[in-house]
Amino acid sequence: MSERVGAGKSGRKKVRDGIEGAKVVELRPKQGAASDKAEQDSEDRRFIHRDNGIWRRKGDNPPTFICGPVDVLAESRDEEGRNWGLLLAWDDRDGHRHEEAFPRALFAGDGNEIRSRLADGGLTLGAGTSAKAAFLEWLASLASEQRARSVTRIGWHAFGGQSAFVLPDETIGEAGERVVLQTTEREASLFGVSGTAEDWRREIGLMCAKNSRLVFAASCAFAAPLLGLLGEEGGGISFKGDSRVGKSTALRVAASVCGGTPQNGAGGYIRSWRSTSNGIESTALASCDALLPLDEMGQLDPREAGEIAYLLSNGQGKARSSRTGGARSVARFRILFLSTGELGLADLNREAGKATKAGQEVRFADLPADAGRGMGLFEYLHHEDTPEAFARYLRTATGQIYGAPLRIFLRRLADVMANEGEDELRGRLRDRIADLADDWLKDYPAASGQVRSVAARFAMVAVGGELATSYGLTGWADDTPSYMAGECFHAWLAERGTVGRREEEQAVQQLRDFIARNGEARFERWVDAVTAAEAQSEIPDAPPGERFRTQNRAGWKRWVREDDGKSAWRYLLTSEAMSEALSGLNQRSAKAVLVERGFLLPGKDGKIAAPISPPGHKKVRAYEVMAAILGSDEGDR
Repeated sequence: MSERVGAGKSGRKKVRDGIEGAKVVELRPKQGAASDKAEQDSEDRRFIHRDNGIWRRKGDNPPTFICGPVDVLAESRDEEGRNWGLLLAWDDRDGHRHEEAFPRALFAGDGNEIRSRLADGGLTLGAGTSAKAAFLEWLASLASEQRARSVTRIGWHAFGGQSAFVLPDETIGEAGERVVLQTTEREASLFGVSGTAEDWRREIGLMCAKNSRLVFAASCAFAAPLLGLLGEEGGGISFKGDSRVGKSTALRVAASVCGGTPQNGAGGYIRSWRSTSNGIESTALASCDALLPLDEMGQLDPREAGEIAYLLSNGQGKARSSRTGGARSVARFRILFLSTGELGLADLNREAGKATKAGQEVRFADLPADAGRGMGLFEYLHHEDTPEAFARYLRTATGQIYGAPLRIFLRRLADVMANEGEDELRGRLRDRIADLADDWLKDYPAASGQVRSVAARFAMVAVGGELATSYGLTGWADDTPSYMAGECFHAWLAERGTVGRREEEQAVQQLRDFIARNGEARFERWVDAVTAAEAQSEIPDAPPGERFRTQNRAGWKRWVREDDGKSAWRYLLTSEAMSEALSGLNQRSAKAVLVERGFLLPGKDGKIAAPISPPGHKKVRAYEVMAAILGSDEGDR
C-alpha cells in the first residue's frame, strides 16, 4: 500500500516537473529579436506557449487550453497617445496568415467581440467558462516593445509632415513606422483585388472611351483621393434616369477601379441607399477619401434624403453622448459619392413634402444618365452590336477585374507628393481645376456661385481622370477626361435650366404653385361694383359669380383693370399666406427676387406689403401678386 502511494506521489511530481519545465515563449514580433533581458522580464509563468497553442497553468491539474498559437507583432497607439491596442498575427486552419489590430478597449469587457473576430479569422479557441476567463487573463498580460501607429478610418493621414493612405490591408506612402487600421467594430474589407492594372486598362478602361458617362464615372473613382489634398468639401453626383438605361453599369465601372469581392466582383464594392442616416454615416467612415458608390436612390427614405445629402457632403456625423453623458467623438470623413436612381433629390424631397434647398442641390448634383444618342447611357458600343450586349460585356469584365487601378494610382500619387511636395502639387491641380471651370462657363459670365461650385466639382473629377491617364492607367487620350466631364457638366446645366441662383427660381416656382394649387379654395373673390358693371357691359370674358365659400383664407383675388385697358386678377396674400408659400426659403431674399422679376408689386410707401381694404374687412397689409406669375398675362379667369 505504501509503495503504491509512493509511486503515485512520484508520478505527480514528474507531471509537475514536466509542466514547470515546459518552454515559455515570449509573444513578440517576428521581425527584430528582443534582448535576453527583455525576454526574461516578459515571461509570465501562468501561461504555457506550445506549437499547438497557448495554455493556462492550473497548479497540479492539467493546463487549460486557451487558443491556438498567436504572435504579438506590436503595441499600437494613435498620434495623441490614445486608442492603444495590440497587433496580433496567427495562421488559420489552411495555413493562411492573418494580421489584425485590436483596441485594448475590447479587453475591458467579456471578451466576446475579440474572441468572435479571432474565431472568424480561423483561430482555434478553447471552450468553457474557465477557458474564456483564462483567455481574458492572457490578453491582459500581453505586451511588446515594438510599436505601430493606429488610425480609426481609412484614407489619408499625416505623420511627421508626410502623408500616407491607409487601406484595411495596406498603407501606401511613407509614415515613418507601421500604420494599422484599428476599430472597435470590424467591417469586411471591400478593397479586394482581382487582375492587374493592365488588365483593367485593356478590358475596361479602353471600353469607356467615347462614352462620356463611363469616362466620367471612372474618373470619379480616381478623383476621390484628391479631396483631402485639395481641401475640398465632399459631395457627389447622381446618374438620374429611367430604368434599364445603363446607370448600374456605370456604377460598376467606377467601383471596379477601387475594389470588389470574389463573390460579386466590382458589384461587391457598391453600397445601397437602403439605410438610415446612422447607417450611411458608418458606411461613409469606411469609405473616407475613396469613392462611395451608392445604387438605387429610390430605396432611401424620402424623409431623410435632405439630411443625408448634407451629412455626406459636410463630412461630419451626428453628435452623440457617451454612456456617462459626455460628448463622444464625432465621426469625420471626406466623401465623393456616385449614385444612381430613377428619382433625384428634389423628387424625394417633394415626396416627403419638403423643399429642396439650394445647398443640397449643389452638394448633390443630378446628372441625366441618358446621353441622348438613343442608346441610353452609352454613345459608342465598340465591338458590340447593341447596348444590352455592351452592358453585359462590362458586367462580366468588372466581375473579374477590379481593385488594382486604385492602388497603383495611390502609389504614384504618394510618390509625386513626396518628391514634388504637396503644396506644389496642390497648386498645380487647383490651377487646372479653375481653368477647366472657367472654360466651361465662359459663355455664362453671370453664372451664380452655386453653378460655379458644381463646375469646380466636375473639373476635379476631370483632373482625377487626367492624372490616372498620365500614369498610364486608363488608355485614354490626354484630353478625354476633361472633354467628357465638360459634356456631363453641360448636361447637368441644361437639366437645371438656369445659371442663376436656385433660390430665385424656387421663389417664383413656390409662389406660382401655391396660388395655382389653392385657387378659389383659399382666395376670396373681390370684384368692385363699378368694375363688375363695366365688365358685364364692356368685357365679354367677365369673371363668373361666386360658386362656393372660401375656406382657410390665404387672401383675395381682385378683378382689376390694367394700364393697357385689359382686366385681370390680382392676388393679395396675407403675411401668413406669403410665409406659407415661401416656406423653406429666406423670406427677405425671396420677396426681393419676386419684386425684381416684376411678379410682386410693392406699396406706394416703399414697403413690399401694401395696405388694402377688402369688402367687409378692416384695413390690412397684403402682398399684391401679378397674375402673370401663373404663366399667362390674362391670369386665372
